[in-house]
Amino acid sequence: MSFFSAFRRCVVAISVWLCIGAPAFATDALEQLQYTVTYRGLFSVGQDLPIADLQLETRAAQDGSVLRESRLEASSAAYPVVESVFPIRYRFRTWSSGDHGQPVAFESYEKTRKERHRLYLRDASKSGVRRYDLNNGAGRQEMAQLEAGVSPSALAGGELLLDRLALLQRVRGQELRERAEYLLPVTNGREHFVYRIKVEGAEVLDLGGRAVAAWRLSFDGMKEKRDGTREVAHDPVLIWVSQTSDHIPLRVDSRHAVGLFRVELNARPEFAQLARIDR
Repeated sequence: MSFFSAFRRCVVAISVWLCIGAPAFATDALEQLQYTVTYRGLFSVGQDLPIADLQLETRAAQDGSVLRESRLEASSAAYPVVESVFPIRYRFRTWSSGDHGQPVAFESYEKTRKERHRLYLRDASKSGVRRYDLNNGAGRQEMAQLEAGVSPSALAGGELLLDRLALLQRVRGQELRERAEYLLPVTNGREHFVYRIKVEGAEVLDLGGRAVAAWRLSFDGMKEKRDGTREVAHDPVLIWVSQTSDHIPLRVDSRHAVGLFRVELNARPEFAQLARIDR
């Protein structure tokens, strides 16, 4: 696997782990977190090489709205080497109902050498979602409704089915404890997965020079095949979240054949969330 192939897979995977619905905030509150993606491996001669920035924003339901929206954008604009060879622009959004937190829709935008822009709405089909190709003009009315905080379709059947953008939301909302495990159904719009999340233990991270108490979680994905069997979807992804009640994502590690990709929270004092980490 080439470096840029692994880079693309890693940024997409890590982006969806971080692009999550936040816990309930007051109306108009916004969670804003910034992360740096670094690579260490063969192509960086074993040194840490920054390759992209991620920004996560989550808005609670506004007055008159029944939806919460979370957005994560990934960009390599600040890194000339990556920009010159394989520029990256990603945006992931998910909309969840404010009352029970189930995903109503999710969006995926990718611009590298090609541009892809898709919207997925929950429905009663076997796949559980309906796909729209926004570049071809489909789904624009539904997107406008979502951006206005209006659900364009009702959830089908009430069965839990998370997109990967909403997966960590469920985990953040738990009272995490050592050795706890969770099994959650997930879709990427085409395939179904079952994710096993394990709380592997408590650790103390050095985050920007400050010691932060964290839980280390492992995410193992199993792809559901047509014959009813399952196969491993990817190597385990490790995520560290704060031990505070809001369980802020602090670090994500994803290993590939070409090396380690790491996403880490930028611990800058102007972020109000960091005060909650140290309390």
